[in-house]
Amino acid sequence: MIINKAVFLKEMGISSWLVNDKAPPKITNQKNDTEMEQTMTEQFISDIPVWSIVYDDDGSSTNLLKHIESVIRNFGVKIQVLPFNNSIKNTKLIQGQLLICMGDNSGGYFSGEVNPVENLREIIFETSNCNEQEIPVIVTHSLKQLFNATPKKMQLWNDLIFARNIYLDTMSDGI
Repeated sequence: MIINKAVFLKEMGISSWLVNDKAPPKITNQKNDTEMEQTMTEQFISDIPVWSIVYDDDGSSTNLLKHIESVIRNFGVKIQVLPFNNSIKNTKLIQGQLLICMGDNSGGYFSGEVNPVENLREIIFETSNCNEQEIPVIVTHSLKQLFNATPKKMQLWNDLIFARNIYLDTMSDGI
């Protein structure tokens, strides 16, 4: 059975289109086509939300991380990826409006809990970003845990959908 991508996404609760309430900028000056495209692109890119991922750097596959980034970009967001180390403990490096912690170390640090990931999943925590805005924190499995564990990959997908729903709920509360 062949299923339409839009129908599949709708069934998963994901809209296949991004709604942009802002009208395109009016172009009133005499710039060449390349300059106009760049100006318009810069304006629209600044409106794209950013999610931050902090992952436990345990030497695991960066290809898996790149795949996860690609999946998240399909939600219509930009990604900031940071390895968890002593410098990331300063939240001034976190630029996003949502933080996904991948692993026990980053999850424990940003949640303030001393529990394994399995106990921190599906709970919303809070931290502040570089603009001192309170942002939601979602904890999920580390890259090492995900590498050859299909059930944990399914849980990661559920965590990403959970993060998306939390983000959409937070954004609609601010409107």
